Formats: sequence, structure tokens, C-alpha cells
Amino acid sequence: MIHGFSEKDWNDYLEGMADETLRDRIEAHLIGCRDCWELHNRLARVTAALRSGGEVIRINLALPDQALQAGLRGIFEKLNAAEPLSTPQVIEQKLDVLAAVMAPMCGAQTAVNALRAAAVKSPAQSLDRINADNWTPFLKRLRAIAAVMCGDTGAHLVWESGQL
Repeated sequence: MIHGFSEKDWNDYLEGMADETLRDRIEAHLIGCRDCWELHNRLARVTAALRSGGEVIRINLALPDQALQAGLRGIFEKLNAAEPLSTPQVIEQKLDVLAAVMAPMCGAQTAVNALRAAAVKSPAQSLDRINADNWTPFLKRLRAIAAVMCGDTGAHLVWESGQL
């Protein structure tokens, strides 16, 4: 605790994630506490420098597709403990995840259209009829569509996202 605020409170405030009440309490405290005001200013400068440095690093050290795929594979393997495809709700959630993964690469409407097209060309024949038994053929079709629309890395991301 730092002057009645937890470390989480301070972090939320610095990241702009504090609710209005907490933000008002901290700002009122900063007005009256010179030590916290100076600490806040230092932390704000460091945070801005880290963000700026992170941008530069992301631009200058972009990962090649193979390294990105290897990293994603590791992440998805760790997340692979998710519940199996069994209920319609789980399948619907997975379809939502796939649409969300594809949307930044090709647009939300195009992602939905890709899902529909993959379903029509799979044994399911429509999004409504996708189940655990026809999920893999559907996902293979979607991966093929994503490869054309989003490239190999995007297709790999779609495939791995569908495996969760």
C-alpha cells in the first residue's frame, strides 16, 4: 500500500483503466502529496518511453512468418486444455473466435462470409449444422479460404484458433 492505494490501483490509474471514483481519489491525493506527484510524473515518463520503445522494436524487429508460427504454436499448445467440441454453445463460441481472428485481417463481414463459405463446402453444409463430427472438415475449408485471403500466417492462425 502506498498512501492508501494498492499497487494495482496505481497501475490501473497509470494505464488509464481506473474507474472514475478511484481516478478522482488518486488525483485528489496527487494534488496534496508532492512525493506521489513526482513519482507519478516519473512513472508516466517511463511508461511513455517504454511504449515508444516498444513501437520501435515492433517495427524494426518484426518476426518472420516461421518464427511467428512457431511462437503461436507454442501459445496454442498451452491453451489446448480448453473444453472439447461437444455442445452447440462451445461450437458457437469457436465460430465467434474464428470470426474475431479473421476480422482484423480481412474485415468483419468478409470473415463471416468466409465462415459461411467454408461451412457450405463442408459436410455440415451450413453454419447451423456444424458439430463435433464435421468440425475438422469445416476448419480445413476455412483454413484454405484464409490462406487465399490472409496468407499462410493468417491461415495458420485460423487453424490453430479453431483447434482450441
